[in-house]
Amino acid sequence: MIVHICCSVDSWYFLTKMREKYPNESITGFFYNPNICPQSEYLARMIDAKRCCDRLKIEFAQGEYDDLRFIAAARGLENEPEKGKRCASCFDLRLDKTAQEAASRGEKRFTTTLLISPKKDLAQLRTAAQTIAARYDLEFVFEDFRKGGGTQEAFALAREKEAYFQNYCGCAWALIKQRGFATELICAIGGVSGKTAGELRLEALKERSRLENEGQNASLFKRKKVMWSLLSASLSFEKGGERTRIVCDAAPYSASLKTRSRLIFVQKGIARFEKTAGFVVERAIAKPENARAVLGLGDWDITPIFIVEKLLDGVAKAAIESVFSEEEIFDIGR
Repeated sequence: MIVHICCSVDSWYFLTKMREKYPNESITGFFYNPNICPQSEYLARMIDAKRCCDRLKIEFAQGEYDDLRFIAAARGLENEPEKGKRCASCFDLRLDKTAQEAASRGEKRFTTTLLISPKKDLAQLRTAAQTIAARYDLEFVFEDFRKGGGTQEAFALAREKEAYFQNYCGCAWALIKQRGFATELICAIGGVSGKTAGELRLEALKERSRLENEGQNASLFKRKKVMWSLLSASLSFEKGGERTRIVCDAAPYSASLKTRSRLIFVQKGIARFEKTAGFVVERAIAKPENARAVLGLGDWDITPIFIVEKLLDGVAKAAIESVFSEEEIFDIGR
């Protein structure tokens, strides 16, 4: 039997109950969730789902992260409420792929851990899955393990196993509706970014899995960290009445800034504004990821840094818009 896996929180209990109820059944966990955004969050959930299957000695398989396919399926349904038409299209996409996986393996049945999630509509899931099952001449195994306190037991088991508890369903539109302003969806321009809270969580989950696979004990400890997210940045120079906009990247953790001041050159390839408005650094001198070290700035310094190909002389105008939030990340203990 192929069991579609949405996350480890639901998987620990659901897979355990499935093995109890179907002791002679060969079970494969199939992780296919292109709806999860951003990719760092997708990878975090995938790694923790694999950890669950490994500990339960269940085969784990992973579908591709074809997020563009999900976006196409959800087009026009962005403003649908939770459990609405967008969720239905999401179920169709994921369960159809699960049915394909089952058929390709010669299996006759499939099911999904979504059935244990209290945020999902069981009737909606069942209708979608049975329609798909008929399409591939398969049986959809419907199990309601929520009954009799199952939901509470599932959460308790997930906590006992130190599963990664995500704080939103998965897709960008659900996240925006839930939060209003979602820092998870903000990326630095030009591909230049510090590590986001999601990336730090992903690193911790990878490290825990590595240590456990080596036979070492490892636990996750939550802590809060102030994270700066860059919304936009621009840099231009004016000389002789002519203004030139410069292509630039902006290093993360930058304070909100709107200023106009003359550049003072500190050394070749590095310039500083006359006022405490930040630095401009040539890419050849300092890579974006270690610009702070080159300039001698600490991790918590929020001085803006612009990365340019070549410095220009003249009156500079810079603008940065950024936000900060207190985000939850993990530390590893042994």
